[in-house]
Amino acid sequence: MHEQTKRFVTAKFGEYYRRTKVEIPTDLWMREWGFVLFDHYYPAKLVMRRHKAFTAEEELVHYLRENAPAHAYFSTAIYKYPTAKMADKDWLGADLIFDLDADHVIGEAEFQSYSYEDILKSVKEETWKLIDFLLNDFGFPENTIELVFSGSRGYHIHIETEEVRGLGSRERREIVDYVMATGLDINSFLVTDSKDKSGKKSGREDLRLIPEGWGKRVLKGLIAFLHEIETMDEKQAIKVVKSVGAMERKKAKEILRIANDETVMSRIEKGQIPRFSDSIWQGLSKSSEAKYSAYADKPDAPVTADIKRLIRLPTSLHGKSSLEVKPLSIDTFDDFDPLVDAVAFGDSLIEISVTRNSSITMKGESYDVEEGEVASVPEHVALYFMCRGVAEIK
Repeated sequence: MHEQTKRFVTAKFGEYYRRTKVEIPTDLWMREWGFVLFDHYYPAKLVMRRHKAFTAEEELVHYLRENAPAHAYFSTAIYKYPTAKMADKDWLGADLIFDLDADHVIGEAEFQSYSYEDILKSVKEETWKLIDFLLNDFGFPENTIELVFSGSRGYHIHIETEEVRGLGSRERREIVDYVMATGLDINSFLVTDSKDKSGKKSGREDLRLIPEGWGKRVLKGLIAFLHEIETMDEKQAIKVVKSVGAMERKKAKEILRIANDETVMSRIEKGQIPRFSDSIWQGLSKSSEAKYSAYADKPDAPVTADIKRLIRLPTSLHGKSSLEVKPLSIDTFDDFDPLVDAVAFGDSLIEISVTRNSSITMKGESYDVEEGEVASVPEHVALYFMCRGVAEIK
Protein backbone atom coordinates (compact mmCIF):
# COMPACT_ATOMS: atom_id res chain seq x y z
CA MET A 1 0.00 0.00 0.00
CA HIS A 2 1.56 3.29 -1.14
CA GLU A 3 1.72 6.19 1.31
CA GLN A 4 -0.83 8.21 -0.67
CA THR A 5 -3.25 5.28 -0.57
CA LYS A 6 -2.58 4.77 3.12
CA ARG A 7 -3.41 8.41 3.85
CA PHE A 8 -6.63 8.14 1.84
CA VAL A 9 -7.75 4.96 3.61
CA THR A 10 -6.84 6.37 7.04
CA ALA A 11 -8.86 9.53 6.33
CA LYS A 12 -11.89 7.48 5.29
CA PHE A 13 -11.63 5.23 8.35
CA GLY A 14 -11.45 8.38 10.49
CA GLU A 15 -14.61 9.73 8.84
CA TYR A 16 -16.34 6.44 9.61
CA TYR A 17 -15.49 6.60 13.32
CA ARG A 18 -16.63 10.21 13.54
CA ARG A 19 -20.10 9.34 12.21
CA THR A 20 -20.60 5.90 13.77
CA LYS A 21 -21.84 4.99 17.22
CA VAL A 22 -19.26 2.51 18.48
CA GLU A 23 -20.50 -0.55 20.38
CA ILE A 24 -18.95 -0.50 23.85
CA PRO A 25 -18.30 -3.86 25.54
CA THR A 26 -19.36 -4.38 29.13
CA ASP A 27 -16.73 -3.61 31.78
CA LEU A 28 -14.88 -1.34 29.35
CA TRP A 29 -12.36 -0.15 31.95
CA MET A 30 -11.39 -3.72 32.91
CA ARG A 31 -10.49 -4.77 29.37
CA GLU A 32 -7.12 -4.72 27.68
CA TRP A 33 -7.16 -3.02 24.27
CA GLY A 34 -4.96 -3.47 21.21
CA PHE A 35 -4.71 -1.66 17.88
CA VAL A 36 -2.92 -1.97 14.55
CA LEU A 37 -2.48 1.41 12.83
CA PHE A 38 -1.94 2.40 9.21
CA ASP A 39 1.60 3.38 10.18
CA HIS A 40 4.89 3.29 8.22
CA TYR A 41 5.19 -0.44 8.98
CA TYR A 42 1.78 -1.28 7.49
CA PRO A 43 0.99 -3.59 5.72
CA ALA A 44 4.41 -5.28 5.52
CA LYS A 45 4.46 -5.59 9.31
CA LEU A 46 1.46 -5.48 11.61
CA VAL A 47 2.56 -3.85 14.87
CA MET A 48 0.11 -4.47 17.70
CA ARG A 49 -0.14 -1.65 20.22
CA ARG A 50 -1.62 -3.44 23.20
CA HIS A 51 -1.84 -3.29 27.02
CA LYS A 52 -3.97 -0.15 26.66
CA ALA A 53 -7.00 0.68 28.78
CA PHE A 54 -9.76 3.28 28.75
CA THR A 55 -11.61 4.51 31.81
CA ALA A 56 -14.63 5.83 29.90
CA GLU A 57 -16.44 5.41 26.60
CA GLU A 58 -15.41 8.92 25.51
CA GLU A 59 -11.72 8.00 25.73
CA LEU A 60 -12.13 4.98 23.48
CA VAL A 61 -14.20 6.88 20.91
CA HIS A 62 -11.65 9.72 20.88
CA TYR A 63 -8.80 7.24 20.29
CA LEU A 64 -10.63 5.64 17.35
CA ARG A 65 -11.44 8.99 15.76
CA GLU A 66 -7.93 10.36 16.17
CA ASN A 67 -6.00 7.25 15.12
CA ALA A 68 -8.42 5.52 12.69
CA PRO A 69 -6.84 2.08 13.27
CA ALA A 70 -6.74 -0.66 10.65
CA HIS A 71 -7.73 -3.17 13.34
CA ALA A 72 -9.22 -2.66 16.82
CA TYR A 73 -9.32 -5.37 19.51
CA PHE A 74 -10.35 -5.79 23.13
CA SER A 75 -9.66 -8.61 25.56
CA THR A 76 -12.23 -11.33 26.13
CA ALA A 77 -10.91 -11.29 29.70
CA ILE A 78 -11.48 -8.73 32.41
CA TYR A 79 -8.55 -7.74 34.62
CA LYS A 80 -7.89 -5.80 37.77
CA TYR A 81 -4.88 -4.14 36.09
CA PRO A 82 -5.46 -4.26 32.32
CA THR A 83 -2.43 -2.10 31.38
CA ALA A 84 0.07 -4.25 33.30
CA LYS A 85 2.25 -6.98 31.79
CA MET A 86 0.39 -10.26 31.25
CA ALA A 87 1.77 -11.83 34.42
CA ASP A 88 0.60 -8.88 36.53
CA LYS A 89 -2.85 -8.14 35.09
CA ASP A 90 -4.72 -10.16 37.76
CA TRP A 91 -7.23 -12.14 35.68
CA LEU A 92 -10.82 -11.94 36.97
CA GLY A 93 -12.71 -13.92 34.32
CA ALA A 94 -13.37 -14.11 30.57
CA ASP A 95 -16.23 -14.18 28.12
CA LEU A 96 -16.79 -17.35 26.11
CA ILE A 97 -15.78 -16.73 22.49
CA PHE A 98 -16.09 -18.79 19.32
CA ASP A 99 -14.32 -17.92 16.08
CA LEU A 100 -15.44 -19.50 12.79
CA ASP A 101 -13.26 -18.53 9.86
CA ALA A 102 -13.12 -19.75 6.27
CA ASP A 103 -9.97 -21.82 6.78
CA HIS A 104 -11.78 -23.80 9.50
CA VAL A 105 -14.56 -24.69 7.06
CA ILE A 106 -13.03 -25.07 3.61
CA GLY A 107 -10.09 -27.37 2.98
CA GLU A 108 -6.87 -25.83 1.70
CA ALA A 109 -7.04 -27.79 -1.56
CA GLU A 110 -10.52 -26.43 -2.34
CA PHE A 111 -9.99 -22.87 -1.23
CA GLN A 112 -8.86 -21.41 -4.56
CA SER A 113 -11.99 -22.68 -6.32
CA TYR A 114 -14.30 -20.66 -4.03
CA SER A 115 -15.30 -17.05 -4.67
CA TYR A 116 -15.42 -14.67 -1.71
CA GLU A 117 -19.20 -14.79 -1.87
CA ASP A 118 -19.21 -18.62 -1.76
CA ILE A 119 -16.77 -18.59 1.17
CA LEU A 120 -19.08 -16.33 3.16
CA LYS A 121 -22.08 -18.59 2.48
CA SER A 122 -20.20 -21.71 3.62
CA VAL A 123 -19.05 -20.12 6.86
CA LYS A 124 -22.58 -18.88 7.54
CA GLU A 125 -23.92 -22.46 7.26
CA GLU A 126 -21.35 -23.67 9.80
CA THR A 127 -22.20 -20.78 12.13
CA TRP A 128 -25.84 -21.87 12.15
CA LYS A 129 -24.69 -25.33 13.29
CA LEU A 130 -22.76 -23.81 16.18
CA ILE A 131 -25.74 -21.66 17.18
CA ASP A 132 -27.86 -24.83 17.27
CA PHE A 133 -25.38 -26.46 19.68
CA LEU A 134 -25.30 -23.40 21.95
CA LEU A 135 -29.09 -23.12 22.12
CA ASN A 136 -30.16 -26.77 22.21
CA ASP A 137 -27.24 -28.72 23.69
CA PHE A 138 -25.80 -26.17 26.12
CA GLY A 139 -29.04 -24.33 26.83
CA PHE A 140 -27.76 -20.77 26.48
CA PRO A 141 -30.70 -18.33 26.27
CA GLU A 142 -30.88 -16.64 22.87
CA ASN A 143 -30.49 -13.18 24.41
CA THR A 144 -27.09 -14.11 25.89
CA ILE A 145 -25.57 -14.92 22.50
CA GLU A 146 -24.04 -12.03 20.56
CA LEU A 147 -23.21 -12.83 16.96
CA VAL A 148 -20.66 -10.71 15.07
CA PHE A 149 -19.52 -10.74 11.44
CA SER A 150 -15.71 -10.58 11.63
CA GLY A 151 -15.41 -8.04 8.82
CA SER A 152 -13.59 -10.53 6.61
CA ARG A 153 -14.30 -14.28 6.22
CA GLY A 154 -16.18 -15.44 9.26
CA TYR A 155 -18.16 -14.89 12.43
CA HIS A 156 -17.50 -14.49 16.13
CA ILE A 157 -19.88 -15.50 18.91
CA HIS A 158 -19.65 -13.79 22.31
CA ILE A 159 -21.29 -15.08 25.48
CA GLU A 160 -20.80 -12.78 28.47
CA THR A 161 -22.81 -14.41 31.27
CA GLU A 162 -21.44 -14.71 34.77
CA GLU A 163 -21.75 -18.50 34.49
CA VAL A 164 -19.11 -18.71 31.74
CA ARG A 165 -16.68 -16.10 33.02
CA GLY A 166 -15.06 -18.40 35.55
CA LEU A 167 -14.50 -21.29 33.14
CA GLY A 168 -10.86 -22.28 32.70
CA SER A 169 -9.10 -23.27 29.49
CA ARG A 170 -9.77 -26.99 30.04
CA GLU A 171 -13.52 -26.54 30.42
CA ARG A 172 -13.65 -24.31 27.34
CA ARG A 173 -11.72 -26.86 25.33
CA GLU A 174 -14.22 -29.54 26.40
CA ILE A 175 -17.00 -27.42 24.91
CA VAL A 176 -15.16 -27.31 21.58
CA ASP A 177 -14.46 -31.05 21.74
CA TYR A 178 -18.17 -31.75 22.20
CA VAL A 179 -19.15 -29.51 19.30
CA MET A 180 -16.50 -31.17 17.14
CA ALA A 181 -17.49 -34.67 18.33
CA THR A 182 -13.83 -35.11 19.32
CA GLY A 183 -13.47 -38.40 21.18
CA LEU A 184 -17.24 -38.82 21.20
CA ASP A 185 -18.42 -42.40 21.68
CA ILE A 186 -21.57 -42.48 19.64
CA ASN A 187 -22.49 -45.88 21.13
CA SER A 188 -23.09 -44.11 24.43
CA PHE A 189 -26.33 -42.79 22.90
CA LEU A 190 -27.60 -46.32 22.13
CA VAL A 191 -29.65 -48.51 24.46
CA THR A 192 -31.04 -52.01 23.84
CA ASP A 193 -34.73 -51.95 22.96
CA SER A 194 -36.61 -55.28 22.77
CA LYS A 195 -40.13 -54.05 23.57
CA ASP A 196 -43.02 -53.18 21.28
CA LYS A 197 -45.29 -50.13 21.60
CA SER A 198 -47.31 -51.75 24.41
CA GLY A 199 -44.16 -52.28 26.46
CA LYS A 200 -44.14 -56.05 25.98
CA LYS A 201 -41.08 -57.94 24.77
CA SER A 202 -41.29 -58.26 21.01
CA GLY A 203 -38.73 -60.99 20.40
CA ARG A 204 -36.89 -58.59 18.09
CA GLU A 205 -33.90 -56.83 19.65
CA ASP A 206 -33.27 -53.40 18.15
CA LEU A 207 -31.27 -50.51 19.45
CA ARG A 208 -32.86 -47.26 20.48
CA LEU A 209 -31.02 -43.98 19.90
CA ILE A 210 -31.42 -41.55 22.78
CA PRO A 211 -32.97 -38.50 21.04
CA GLU A 212 -30.91 -35.74 22.63
CA GLY A 213 -27.66 -33.97 21.89
CA TRP A 214 -25.48 -35.90 19.50
CA GLY A 215 -27.89 -38.83 19.51
CA LYS A 216 -30.51 -36.62 17.86
CA ARG A 217 -28.01 -35.39 15.26
CA VAL A 218 -26.75 -38.86 14.38
CA LEU A 219 -30.34 -40.10 13.99
CA LYS A 220 -31.07 -37.19 11.65
CA GLY A 221 -27.94 -37.98 9.64
CA LEU A 222 -28.76 -41.69 9.50
CA ILE A 223 -32.29 -41.05 8.21
CA ALA A 224 -31.01 -38.60 5.59
CA PHE A 225 -28.39 -41.13 4.44
CA LEU A 226 -30.91 -43.96 4.11
CA HIS A 227 -33.34 -41.75 2.19
CA GLU A 228 -30.48 -40.69 -0.09
CA ILE A 229 -29.43 -44.23 -1.04
CA GLU A 230 -33.07 -45.24 -1.47
CA THR A 231 -33.26 -42.91 -4.49
CA MET A 232 -30.15 -44.38 -6.18
CA ASP A 233 -29.88 -47.34 -8.52
CA GLU A 234 -28.67 -50.50 -6.76
CA LYS A 235 -25.09 -50.45 -8.06
CA GLN A 236 -24.49 -46.85 -7.04
CA ALA A 237 -26.22 -47.29 -3.66
CA ILE A 238 -24.14 -50.34 -2.74
CA LYS A 239 -20.97 -48.48 -3.65
CA VAL A 240 -21.97 -45.55 -1.39
CA VAL A 241 -22.91 -47.84 1.51
CA LYS A 242 -19.63 -49.75 1.28
CA SER A 243 -17.73 -46.44 1.28
CA VAL A 244 -18.92 -45.58 4.80
CA GLY A 245 -18.34 -48.99 6.34
CA ALA A 246 -15.84 -51.74 5.47
CA MET A 247 -18.18 -54.60 4.55
CA GLU A 248 -18.94 -57.23 1.97
CA ARG A 249 -21.53 -56.74 -0.76
CA LYS A 250 -24.11 -58.93 1.02
CA LYS A 251 -24.20 -56.63 4.09
CA ALA A 252 -24.32 -53.53 1.88
CA LYS A 253 -27.37 -54.97 0.11
CA GLU A 254 -29.01 -55.52 3.50
CA ILE A 255 -28.60 -51.83 4.33
CA LEU A 256 -30.15 -50.93 0.97
CA ARG A 257 -33.06 -53.31 1.69
CA ILE A 258 -33.65 -51.48 4.98
CA ALA A 259 -33.64 -48.12 3.20
CA ASN A 260 -36.38 -49.40 0.86
CA ASP A 261 -38.52 -50.93 3.61
CA GLU A 262 -41.15 -48.38 4.70
CA THR A 263 -41.96 -50.29 7.90
CA VAL A 264 -38.34 -50.43 9.05
CA MET A 265 -37.76 -46.79 8.04
CA SER A 266 -40.78 -45.79 10.11
CA ARG A 267 -39.20 -47.47 13.17
CA ILE A 268 -35.84 -45.81 12.47
CA GLU A 269 -37.50 -42.39 12.28
CA LYS A 270 -38.81 -43.07 15.80
CA GLY A 271 -35.28 -43.82 17.02
CA GLN A 272 -35.39 -47.64 16.78
CA ILE A 273 -32.18 -48.75 15.04
CA PRO A 274 -31.83 -52.23 13.45
CA ARG A 275 -28.75 -54.24 14.37
CA PHE A 276 -26.33 -52.95 11.74
CA SER A 277 -22.89 -54.51 11.61
CA ASP A 278 -20.37 -52.65 13.76
CA SER A 279 -18.55 -51.35 10.70
CA ILE A 280 -21.62 -49.85 9.02
CA TRP A 281 -22.90 -48.31 12.25
CA GLN A 282 -19.54 -46.65 12.94
CA GLY A 283 -19.34 -45.51 9.33
CA LEU A 284 -22.82 -44.02 9.35
CA SER A 285 -22.14 -42.39 12.71
CA LYS A 286 -18.93 -40.78 11.45
CA SER A 287 -20.75 -39.58 8.36
CA SER A 288 -23.37 -37.91 10.57
CA GLU A 289 -20.74 -36.39 12.85
CA ALA A 290 -19.00 -34.81 9.87
CA LYS A 291 -22.28 -33.42 8.57
CA TYR A 292 -23.69 -32.04 11.80
CA SER A 293 -20.65 -30.97 13.84
CA ALA A 294 -19.90 -27.27 13.85
CA TYR A 295 -16.54 -26.43 12.29
CA ALA A 296 -16.46 -28.74 9.26
CA ASP A 297 -12.68 -29.08 9.10
CA LYS A 298 -10.92 -27.89 12.27
CA PRO A 299 -12.03 -25.26 14.78
CA ASP A 300 -9.93 -22.38 15.94
CA ALA A 301 -10.00 -24.12 19.32
CA PRO A 302 -7.26 -21.90 20.81
CA VAL A 303 -9.59 -18.89 20.50
CA THR A 304 -12.27 -20.54 22.64
CA ALA A 305 -9.80 -22.09 25.08
CA ASP A 306 -7.69 -18.94 25.47
CA ILE A 307 -8.87 -17.07 28.55
CA LYS A 308 -6.76 -13.98 27.70
CA ARG A 309 -7.62 -13.56 24.02
CA LEU A 310 -8.03 -10.32 22.08
CA ILE A 311 -11.08 -10.22 19.78
CA ARG A 312 -12.22 -7.65 17.21
CA LEU A 313 -14.35 -4.76 18.45
CA PRO A 314 -17.89 -4.94 17.02
CA THR A 315 -18.66 -1.84 14.88
CA SER A 316 -14.93 -1.33 14.16
CA LEU A 317 -13.57 -1.68 10.62
CA HIS A 318 -11.48 -4.53 9.26
CA GLY A 319 -8.31 -3.16 7.69
CA LYS A 320 -8.06 -5.95 5.12
CA SER A 321 -11.55 -5.47 3.71
CA SER A 322 -12.90 -2.05 4.85
CA LEU A 323 -16.05 -3.91 5.94
CA GLU A 324 -17.68 -3.33 9.33
CA VAL A 325 -17.22 -5.86 12.12
CA LYS A 326 -20.99 -6.07 12.25
CA PRO A 327 -22.92 -6.97 15.42
CA LEU A 328 -25.94 -9.17 14.72
CA SER A 329 -28.67 -11.06 16.50
CA ILE A 330 -29.91 -14.57 15.83
CA ASP A 331 -33.13 -13.02 14.49
CA THR A 332 -31.28 -10.87 11.92
CA PHE A 333 -28.64 -13.46 10.98
CA ASP A 334 -30.63 -15.35 8.36
CA ASP A 335 -31.18 -12.26 6.20
CA PHE A 336 -27.71 -10.80 6.77
CA ASP A 337 -25.59 -10.32 3.65
CA PRO A 338 -22.04 -9.14 4.55
CA LEU A 339 -21.46 -7.67 1.09
CA VAL A 340 -24.50 -5.44 1.51
CA ASP A 341 -25.13 -4.99 5.22
CA ALA A 342 -21.50 -4.67 6.40
CA VAL A 343 -20.52 -2.19 3.67
CA ALA A 344 -19.48 0.95 5.52
CA PHE A 345 -18.79 3.44 2.73
CA GLY A 346 -20.65 5.34 0.04
CA ASP A 347 -21.10 5.33 -3.72
CA SER A 348 -19.16 8.39 -4.91
CA LEU A 349 -16.76 7.44 -7.72
CA ILE A 350 -13.06 7.00 -6.93
CA GLU A 351 -10.32 6.45 -9.51
CA ILE A 352 -7.96 3.57 -8.75
CA SER A 353 -4.89 2.04 -10.31
CA VAL A 354 -5.20 -1.76 -10.29
CA THR A 355 -2.13 -3.78 -9.26
CA ARG A 356 -3.56 -7.28 -9.71
CA ASN A 357 -6.62 -9.00 -11.12
CA SER A 358 -9.56 -9.22 -8.76
CA SER A 359 -13.34 -9.24 -8.58
CA ILE A 360 -16.01 -8.57 -5.99
CA THR A 361 -19.79 -8.25 -5.74
CA MET A 362 -20.91 -5.51 -3.36
CA LYS A 363 -24.37 -4.02 -2.89
CA GLY A 364 -25.60 -6.37 -5.60
CA GLU A 365 -23.21 -5.11 -8.30
CA SER A 366 -20.24 -7.07 -9.66
CA TYR A 367 -16.85 -5.50 -10.34
CA ASP A 368 -13.94 -7.09 -12.22
CA VAL A 369 -10.61 -5.29 -12.49
CA GLU A 370 -7.40 -6.25 -14.25
CA GLU A 371 -3.77 -5.54 -13.45
CA GLY A 372 -2.58 -2.27 -15.02
CA GLU A 373 -6.12 -0.94 -15.44
CA VAL A 374 -7.21 2.52 -14.27
CA ALA A 375 -10.81 2.18 -13.12
CA SER A 376 -13.46 4.45 -11.69
CA VAL A 377 -15.48 2.57 -9.06
CA PRO A 378 -17.75 3.43 -6.11
CA GLU A 379 -15.96 4.47 -2.91
CA HIS A 380 -16.91 1.27 -1.05
CA VAL A 381 -15.47 -0.86 -3.86
CA ALA A 382 -12.32 1.28 -4.11
CA LEU A 383 -11.68 0.95 -0.38
CA TYR A 384 -12.23 -2.81 -0.50
CA PHE A 385 -9.70 -3.19 -3.32
CA MET A 386 -7.19 -0.90 -1.58
CA CYS A 387 -7.46 -2.77 1.73
CA ARG A 388 -7.09 -6.07 -0.12
CA GLY A 389 -3.86 -4.82 -1.72
CA VAL A 390 -5.42 -4.99 -5.19
CA ALA A 391 -5.35 -1.27 -6.04
CA GLU A 392 -3.81 2.10 -5.20
CA ILE A 393 -5.44 5.53 -5.23
CA LYS A 394 -4.91 7.20 -8.59
